[in-house]
Amino acid sequence: MRKKFVFIITHGNFGIELLKSVEMIMGEQKDATALGLRLGDSVDNLRSKAEDIITENQMANKDIIILVDILGGSPSNIALYMLKKYININLITGVNMLMLIEIFQSREVKGTDELLEKAIDSSIDGIKRYNLN
Repeated sequence: MRKKFVFIITHGNFGIELLKSVEMIMGEQKDATALGLRLGDSVDNLRSKAEDIITENQMANKDIIILVDILGGSPSNIALYMLKKYININLITGVNMLMLIEIFQSREVKGTDELLEKAIDSSIDGIKRYNLN
C-alpha cells in the first residue's frame, strides 16, 4: 500500500492551526503539512510552494491528499491546478478536525478511496445540532 501525504491549504492560518490541534490529540503526524494564504500574500508564491511540496512527495511515490477549506477560494484553485497537473492527487473541500483525525487514524491500513470516503462520512456524522428549548 502506498504511503499517503496529507497536504492542507487554507485561508489564513486555519489549516496550520488545525493540524497543530489534531497533533495535540494524536501526536506529531509524519507525511503531513499545511500552508495558509494570508492577507496580502501572493497566490503565485503559495502555488509555487505547494508545487514544490507536491513534487517532492510524488518523487517519493506517495499518494497526495489535499484538503482545503472552501471550494472556489484561492487555496482550492491552487489545489485544482495541482489535480490537473499531477497524478495520484485527491482533493477534499471542507477540511475539519474530525476529517483529519479519521485520515490520520486510518491512512496506513486503508486504500486512498476507502480512506477518503470514511473521512467524509466521519465529517458529516460529526455535525450535530442541539437545542435546549
